[in-house]
Amino acid sequence: MGVRGRYAPSPTGALHLGNLRTALFAWLQARKENGAFVLRMEDIDQPRVQEGSAEEILSDLKWLGLTWDEGPDEDGPFGPYVQSERLRIYEESLQILRDQDLLFRCYCSRRDVREAASAPHGPGGVVYPGTCRHLTADEQRRLQAQRPERNPSLRFIVPDDRVAFLDQIAGDYAEVPARDVGDFIVRRSDSLFAYQLVVVVDDALMGISDVVRGADLLTSTPRQMALFDAFGVSPPRFWHAPLMLDHQGDRMSKRDGSDSLALLRDQGYKPADVIGLLASSLGWVDKGSRLSAGELLEEITLDDLRAPSARPAPSLRSEKL
Repeated sequence: MGVRGRYAPSPTGALHLGNLRTALFAWLQARKENGAFVLRMEDIDQPRVQEGSAEEILSDLKWLGLTWDEGPDEDGPFGPYVQSERLRIYEESLQILRDQDLLFRCYCSRRDVREAASAPHGPGGVVYPGTCRHLTADEQRRLQAQRPERNPSLRFIVPDDRVAFLDQIAGDYAEVPARDVGDFIVRRSDSLFAYQLVVVVDDALMGISDVVRGADLLTSTPRQMALFDAFGVSPPRFWHAPLMLDHQGDRMSKRDGSDSLALLRDQGYKPADVIGLLASSLGWVDKGSRLSAGELLEEITLDDLRAPSARPAPSLRSEKL
C-alpha cells in the first residue's frame, strides 16, 4: 500500500506543544514520502477521556494545517478510526493469541509485582517475575477466592529470543523481552484492553508502514514487535523523536498545564508562529522563523527527519513575536 503514517492522540485533555511537535513530525514524514496520513483517536482508556477533547484535537490539527487522509471525520477503508468503536476487533485479536497458548490469567496487582522479591528491573522498569504463568486451575481458583472483587488481567507470554530493530532516529535498539520486561498485560484487570495490544492491532489492520512517536516509547517497541510476530504481521518502521522540553527543561505534560494551542491561539498567535517554533526546536529552521506546514515540508529532507537536534523550547507565552 506504500507509505502510510499516522498520528494517534489520546483525548485526555488539550494538546500541548510536545504533542503537536510529534504530530508535525509524523505528518512531515508521511507527506515527504508521498504517503497517506491517518489520524486515529486512541480513547481506549475511557475513564481518562475528557468530554470535548477529541473535537478540540481535530480543530487544533486542522488549524495548524496538518490534514489527514483517513480519520474519525474522513472515511477510509480501515475504519473505524476511534478505538472505542473497535472493541470487537480487539476481542478477536485476543482469541488469536489464546489459540496459540500465548495468554494466561494474572492475579497480581501492580504492588504485588513491584514488591516481588524476585522481580528485577529492566529498561522499562520492574520486570514481571512470571508469578502466575504456570498456575494450575486449582491455584487460580484459590487466588480468585482470596480476591473475589478483583478480576485477573491477561498477560502475553514473551519470547525468550532477542528482539532487535533499527530505529530511523535512535539507531539500533535491542532487548530480550523475557529478561528485560517479562510477560506483559494485554487486558487489564478492569477489563480495558491495554495500549500494547490495541496499538499493534490498529497499526497492523490499518496498514501503517511508519510510526513516528516520542522517544519515551522506544522501550515499548520490542514488546509490540513480539505481538506483530504473534499475529504474523511485519512491523512498521519506527521513528522515535526526542521529547520536547518546556522552558524549565522539563518534559511537557497535560497534567502540569504545559502550553496548550487553544490558549496560544486565543492570545493571537498564528499557525506560522507555532510551526516555526516547533521546527526550530528540532534544529530544522532558525529560531524565530515563521512558516506554514506546507512551506516546512518543502524545506526539509528525509535526512533532516532522521537527525533532529533536540533543543529546549521556551514557552511561547514568554516569546515576543
